[in-house]
Amino acid sequence: MLRIFNLLIVRTAYGAFLLGVFGGVVMTGLIFVSTLMRYLGGSPLRFSDELAGLLFLSLTFLCLPYVLDKGRHMRIEILLNLVPAPMARIMDVIGTITLVTFCVVFAYEAWDFMDFSRSISSRADISGILLWPWMAIMPFSMLLCLLVQLRHGTRQPLADRASEEEVSS
Repeated sequence: MLRIFNLLIVRTAYGAFLLGVFGGVVMTGLIFVSTLMRYLGGSPLRFSDELAGLLFLSLTFLCLPYVLDKGRHMRIEILLNLVPAPMARIMDVIGTITLVTFCVVFAYEAWDFMDFSRSISSRADISGILLWPWMAIMPFSMLLCLLVQLRHGTRQPLADRASEEEVSS
Protein backbone atom coordinates (compact mmCIF):
# COMPACT_ATOMS: atom_id res chain seq x y z
CA MET A 1 0.00 0.00 0.00
CA LEU A 2 2.86 2.37 0.88
CA ARG A 3 4.51 1.57 -2.45
CA ILE A 4 1.33 2.54 -4.32
CA PHE A 5 1.11 5.78 -2.28
CA ASN A 6 4.73 6.62 -3.14
CA LEU A 7 4.23 5.81 -6.82
CA LEU A 8 1.05 7.92 -6.96
CA ILE A 9 2.83 10.92 -5.41
CA VAL A 10 5.84 10.58 -7.71
CA ARG A 11 3.69 10.29 -10.84
CA THR A 12 1.38 13.12 -9.81
CA ALA A 13 4.35 15.39 -9.12
CA TYR A 14 5.90 14.43 -12.46
CA GLY A 15 2.61 15.00 -14.30
CA ALA A 16 2.24 18.41 -12.68
CA PHE A 17 5.86 19.15 -13.65
CA LEU A 18 5.15 18.29 -17.29
CA LEU A 19 2.06 20.52 -17.26
CA GLY A 20 4.13 23.34 -15.76
CA VAL A 21 6.85 22.93 -18.39
CA PHE A 22 4.21 22.90 -21.12
CA GLY A 23 2.79 26.14 -19.65
CA GLY A 24 6.28 27.63 -19.77
CA VAL A 25 6.68 26.67 -23.42
CA VAL A 26 3.29 28.18 -24.28
CA MET A 27 4.17 31.31 -22.29
CA THR A 28 7.45 31.69 -24.18
CA GLY A 29 5.69 31.25 -27.52
CA LEU A 30 2.98 33.72 -26.55
CA ILE A 31 5.51 36.36 -25.53
CA PHE A 32 7.50 35.77 -28.72
CA VAL A 33 4.41 36.13 -30.93
CA SER A 34 3.22 39.17 -28.99
CA THR A 35 6.64 40.82 -29.35
CA LEU A 36 6.67 40.14 -33.08
CA MET A 37 3.19 41.58 -33.42
CA ARG A 38 4.17 44.65 -31.40
CA TYR A 39 7.16 45.50 -33.59
CA LEU A 40 5.98 44.18 -36.94
CA GLY A 41 2.25 44.72 -36.72
CA GLY A 42 2.10 47.76 -34.48
CA SER A 43 0.12 46.23 -31.62
CA PRO A 44 0.60 43.13 -29.46
CA LEU A 45 -2.01 40.54 -28.58
CA ARG A 46 -4.40 42.25 -26.18
CA PHE A 47 -4.51 39.42 -23.72
CA SER A 48 -0.86 38.33 -23.87
CA ASP A 49 0.29 39.97 -20.63
CA GLU A 50 -2.54 38.49 -18.56
CA LEU A 51 -2.21 35.02 -20.04
CA ALA A 52 1.60 35.09 -19.74
CA GLY A 53 1.24 35.93 -16.04
CA LEU A 54 -1.19 33.06 -15.50
CA LEU A 55 1.08 30.68 -17.40
CA PHE A 56 4.03 31.83 -15.30
CA LEU A 57 1.99 31.08 -12.16
CA SER A 58 1.27 27.60 -13.48
CA LEU A 59 4.92 27.05 -14.45
CA THR A 60 6.12 28.05 -10.99
CA PHE A 61 3.63 26.23 -8.81
CA LEU A 62 3.23 23.07 -10.89
CA CYS A 63 6.99 22.48 -10.96
CA LEU A 64 7.52 22.97 -7.21
CA PRO A 65 6.48 19.48 -6.00
CA TYR A 66 8.66 17.63 -8.54
CA VAL A 67 11.67 19.84 -7.83
CA LEU A 68 11.18 19.28 -4.09
CA ASP A 69 10.86 15.53 -4.63
CA LYS A 70 14.12 15.41 -6.57
CA GLY A 71 15.93 17.63 -4.05
CA ARG A 72 16.71 20.21 -6.72
CA HIS A 73 15.36 23.19 -4.81
CA MET A 74 17.62 25.94 -3.54
CA ARG A 75 19.36 25.05 -0.29
CA ILE A 76 21.84 26.78 1.94
CA GLU A 77 24.20 23.89 2.54
CA ILE A 78 27.18 25.91 3.75
CA LEU A 79 25.76 25.94 7.29
CA LEU A 80 25.06 22.20 7.20
CA ASN A 81 28.64 21.56 6.12
CA LEU A 82 30.09 23.72 8.92
CA VAL A 83 28.29 22.10 11.87
CA PRO A 84 28.68 18.58 13.31
CA ALA A 85 26.43 15.83 11.89
CA PRO A 86 23.98 15.72 14.85
CA MET A 87 23.43 19.49 14.60
CA ALA A 88 23.00 19.19 10.83
CA ARG A 89 20.24 16.61 11.36
CA ILE A 90 18.51 18.96 13.81
CA MET A 91 18.77 21.80 11.29
CA ASP A 92 17.35 19.48 8.62
CA VAL A 93 14.35 18.67 10.84
CA ILE A 94 13.84 22.40 11.54
CA GLY A 95 13.90 23.02 7.78
CA THR A 96 11.30 20.29 7.27
CA ILE A 97 9.05 21.73 9.98
CA THR A 98 9.39 25.17 8.40
CA LEU A 99 8.48 23.78 4.96
CA VAL A 100 5.45 21.89 6.29
CA THR A 101 4.23 24.93 8.24
CA PHE A 102 4.63 27.17 5.21
CA CYS A 103 2.82 24.72 2.92
CA VAL A 104 -0.11 24.31 5.33
CA VAL A 105 -0.56 28.06 5.88
CA PHE A 106 -0.08 28.90 2.20
CA ALA A 107 -2.50 26.16 1.06
CA TYR A 108 -5.13 27.34 3.57
CA GLU A 109 -4.85 31.00 2.57
CA ALA A 110 -4.66 30.22 -1.15
CA TRP A 111 -7.76 28.02 -0.88
CA ASP A 112 -9.71 30.86 0.78
CA PHE A 113 -8.48 33.30 -1.88
CA MET A 114 -9.43 30.88 -4.68
CA ASP A 115 -12.82 30.15 -3.13
CA PHE A 116 -13.62 33.86 -2.80
CA SER A 117 -12.56 34.39 -6.42
CA ARG A 118 -14.85 31.51 -7.46
CA SER A 119 -17.77 32.88 -5.48
CA ILE A 120 -17.60 36.25 -7.26
CA SER A 121 -16.68 34.72 -10.65
CA SER A 122 -13.56 36.84 -10.83
CA ARG A 123 -12.20 37.33 -14.33
CA ALA A 124 -9.11 38.95 -15.85
CA ASP A 125 -9.66 42.57 -16.90
CA ILE A 126 -8.85 42.45 -20.60
CA SER A 127 -9.26 38.84 -21.69
CA GLY A 128 -12.09 37.84 -19.35
CA ILE A 129 -10.30 34.61 -18.38
CA LEU A 130 -11.90 32.98 -15.35
CA LEU A 131 -9.29 33.25 -12.58
CA TRP A 132 -10.25 30.74 -9.92
CA PRO A 133 -9.09 27.65 -11.86
CA TRP A 134 -5.65 29.23 -12.16
CA MET A 135 -5.71 30.09 -8.45
CA ALA A 136 -6.55 26.47 -7.63
CA ILE A 137 -3.04 25.54 -8.77
CA MET A 138 -1.56 27.19 -5.67
CA PRO A 139 -3.25 25.10 -2.94
CA PHE A 140 -2.90 21.98 -5.13
CA SER A 141 0.83 22.58 -5.39
CA MET A 142 1.28 23.15 -1.67
CA LEU A 143 -0.72 20.04 -0.78
CA LEU A 144 1.34 18.01 -3.23
CA CYS A 145 4.52 19.45 -1.66
CA LEU A 146 3.21 18.28 1.72
CA LEU A 147 2.65 14.78 0.35
CA VAL A 148 6.12 14.78 -1.20
CA GLN A 149 7.63 15.77 2.14
CA LEU A 150 5.52 13.14 3.92
CA ARG A 151 6.96 10.59 1.49
CA HIS A 152 10.49 11.64 2.51
CA GLY A 153 9.77 11.81 6.25
CA THR A 154 11.57 14.33 8.44
CA ARG A 155 14.58 14.59 6.12
CA GLN A 156 14.82 17.02 3.27
CA PRO A 157 15.03 15.28 -0.12
CA LEU A 158 18.60 15.40 -1.40
CA ALA A 159 19.62 15.71 -5.02
CA ASP A 160 21.24 12.70 -6.64
CA ARG A 161 24.97 13.46 -6.49
CA ALA A 162 25.70 11.34 -9.59
CA SER A 163 23.48 13.51 -11.79
CA GLU A 164 25.07 16.67 -10.40
CA GLU A 165 28.50 15.37 -11.41
CA GLU A 166 27.19 14.52 -14.89
CA VAL A 167 25.88 18.06 -15.33
CA SER A 168 29.11 19.70 -14.16
CA SER A 169 31.35 17.64 -16.47
